[in-house]
Amino acid sequence: NTEEGHYQQLLALVFTLLGHYTDVEVRTSAGRLDMAMQLHGVIYLFEMKLHDTAQAALEQIEQKNYAERFVLSPLPVVKVELAFDAERRTLKGWAIEGL
Repeated sequence: NTEEGHYQQLLALVFTLLGHYTDVEVRTSAGRLDMAMQLHGVIYLFEMKLHDTAQAALEQIEQKNYAERFVLSPLPVVKVELAFDAERRTLKGWAIEGL
């Protein structure tokens, strides 16, 4: 989704400017994760939804097993699900798994 990509790129830009390693559209064997970020010894997996819920983002992370790509890393993995409201141009929901 092109609109969703705007939010994805904005978050990646902010985190990169803050000096954190970020990677967008991370390829996995089952699809593409919206963004991965490494911060303070933790890998954060971000899935973002526009016109949907944070729960739908979590379901996608689980269904496509995006965390498997990082199974050989000694770092812990945290899943972050974000839902944006296009009309209000704001975050409407989120969930964090693995903290």
